[in-house]
Amino acid sequence: MISMDDMRCGLVALVGLPNAGKSTLMNAIVGEKVGIISNKPNTTRITVRGVLTEGVNQLVFMDTPGWNRSAKAFDRRLVQQAAGAAAEADIVAILADIGGGAAAFGPDVRELVDQAKQRQQKVVLVVTKIDKLKSKEALLPLLGKLNDWNVDAVVPLAAIKADPHDGQAKGANARKVSGVERLVAELVKLIPDGPWLFPPEQVTDIPLKLRLAELTREQAMRQLHQELPYQIGVITESVEEVEDDDGNVTLIHQQLLVSKEQHKPMVLGNRGQMLKKIGTFSRLEMQKVVGERVRLELHVKVAEKWLEREQWLREMGV
Repeated sequence: MISMDDMRCGLVALVGLPNAGKSTLMNAIVGEKVGIISNKPNTTRITVRGVLTEGVNQLVFMDTPGWNRSAKAFDRRLVQQAAGAAAEADIVAILADIGGGAAAFGPDVRELVDQAKQRQQKVVLVVTKIDKLKSKEALLPLLGKLNDWNVDAVVPLAAIKADPHDGQAKGANARKVSGVERLVAELVKLIPDGPWLFPPEQVTDIPLKLRLAELTREQAMRQLHQELPYQIGVITESVEEVEDDDGNVTLIHQQLLVSKEQHKPMVLGNRGQMLKKIGTFSRLEMQKVVGERVRLELHVKVAEKWLEREQWLREMGV
């Protein structure tokens, strides 16, 4: 039994530009899929918390929407959410994708560093995808550009080899090889003394209905193309345990919202095959969360201007 006097706990905000790999990193750290992943920008719309408890230390990660300068009202709302999460953190971990070279340390990333330093927070710069560089020697001059940034730590990470469906690091050594273990060690050095915020076995605080809705939205993001995924929202209407001929099953009713009538047939697909595909992959992920068989009733609803409706946005956690 660990005494409260020995406990250490810190909030870590994962921030960065869209598609920086924040959700993949958090999933690899906590060892469970808590943040959804796709290769499309702005997949993350809500601040998702993931919890890692090891020994006397508890790290509470906040995976935030990607930082961008879009003028769209919905995008500004996401940026405000990311800024709010960053402001309440003990440590701001800023992800910079070095795959593109020195551009990783551009003015947007520098602004995130300066904002955190102004709030007198600890700052860790996480330099991701270093394996994309031609050689290790190419890394040193790039890191040399950070000498005057005055951050508390710089941690290079190789690309995390994660399963595309469950977001888990592949293989027992994946966390070590990618540099995730070193990152955790650096973060632990910086967290303050204090009681844990969550029980040691808890890995996220996202409500079940919202977590299930996010799993379906993830599959829509993966399966659909062009601009359509950005106009999609998912609401979980009900979750209940029922019985069928094979025993207990969790019955889930969801609505998949589209903003235009012409989007509905695109989501349904030929003879409903696209919606069935989205539902099948989502159901498989849901079963990992609820721990038993799932029956998913997924319906498409046309809801014009749903992106502007406060009630629906709140239900989606935005």
